[in-house]
Amino acid sequence: MRRTDAYKLTVAGLALLALALFAYPCLRVGTALELDYNEGWNAYQQMRAMAGLSLYSADTPLFVNNYPPLSFYLVGLLGSLIGDMVLAGRLLSLLAVAVIALSAAMVARAAGARRIDAVLSASAALGMLSGFAADYVGVNDPQLLAQGFLCAGFALYVNRRGGAARLPLVALLFAAGLLCKHNVLALPVVATIHLIWRGTNRERALFLGTGLGLAALALVVIDAKFGAGFFKNLLASRQYDAARGVILTTEMLDLLQAPIAVIGLYVLMGRDGGISTKLGAYLALSLALAMGFSGGAGVDTNIFFDAMIACAMAAGPAAAWLRARPGLGPKACAALALIVHAGLLFHMPIALGRFGVDMAGDLKEREALFLDDVAWLKTVPGPAICESLLLCLKAGKPMWIDAYGATQAITNNRVPADTLTGMLARREVAVVQIISRRAHPVDEAKGAQSMPPRFINFADDVFDALDNSYKLRRTGITGRFYTPG
Repeated sequence: MRRTDAYKLTVAGLALLALALFAYPCLRVGTALELDYNEGWNAYQQMRAMAGLSLYSADTPLFVNNYPPLSFYLVGLLGSLIGDMVLAGRLLSLLAVAVIALSAAMVARAAGARRIDAVLSASAALGMLSGFAADYVGVNDPQLLAQGFLCAGFALYVNRRGGAARLPLVALLFAAGLLCKHNVLALPVVATIHLIWRGTNRERALFLGTGLGLAALALVVIDAKFGAGFFKNLLASRQYDAARGVILTTEMLDLLQAPIAVIGLYVLMGRDGGISTKLGAYLALSLALAMGFSGGAGVDTNIFFDAMIACAMAAGPAAAWLRARPGLGPKACAALALIVHAGLLFHMPIALGRFGVDMAGDLKEREALFLDDVAWLKTVPGPAICESLLLCLKAGKPMWIDAYGATQAITNNRVPADTLTGMLARREVAVVQIISRRAHPVDEAKGAQSMPPRFINFADDVFDALDNSYKLRRTGITGRFYTPG
């Protein structure tokens, strides 16, 4: 066997694993089942965008949009063409993940890595996102769409072919990403600081001039179309729970500790002042931002996507650096590749098991049960509150109340405390669909230590109002259905 076989075979195996994990969201892309809470919420916004309605208007104070607007128009345009907003969002999400993987490979090549090293970076990005974040990949949500724009911009930035002329396009891609999701700050910040620090005057002028011009244009257009409502919603306060942040951070670091350790050592030992330094800054900043944001209500594993991508981008260059050390060769590179994937390999039985169970018929069964709930909800006239917004959308119910947004608005005193419970007390809602449980059960001992719930979409007083004014009428795959009684 040739000396390089161990490393090549290892990378080939990891790439096949990544493709197998990515196949899962690809195969389920057309299901009618709601894959994530955000799918229906985004579809409502995309429909409003295509109808020419405001995305930030005050006529729906309990359906709060705190995302930038671009993704709703991009997905909305494709959705209008194919006749399905949710499918359009899912397809663009899959495309974005492919772009992220390709960008990781391009960054590795720009750092001087070989093609096999670039494959390692691409497979690490594809595998970690598909394995750790199956509820985001191929889902109608703007997070990965934003990351796709940013990763493409960063790959173009570190690849200096094209000279300074490439920088306006980099700025445009960064702007597009931030106009899809505003919390993906790490890559634009790293590139901007590097360019200010090390760039020529012409490069600074082209990049910063284009970026500032795009920012000014975006603000003018947004203000003209949406007015102060955009800024009010974007900056709306939300609950912050430090304990919740510690739990989420611990969960994610448990999965990512091996690649973070490997890439951290590579950055510290292989300091070349080039791309590895940028990747180290990207990883450090992404972790700092993720840990800081992790306690915010509604934040999930997506806040750690940048950390996953940073590790993946640096995996190929780390293998190339290791290969160049005296006495080290393919076996050492193979070991590095396996360590970078250690968390994913340990997680693989869960991820592939879910894939197998769904493809064996469970997904079809759950889809049929979801459609049964849709059919039942259609038979109930009048307004509905759905924790599953896609359920309400498919049942023809208008956009009205977003459980998460309404709870945050009430908790942070942006609307009266009895806005939602008052509706229930007066029995103004025809049906309430809910899957959540109380954050604090009625029989919970005072002062008892308990694991805080990941998400709180309804406060406990809503459950009190349901107990007093509503009766349980149906239990389905989307949860419990209550009607006045």
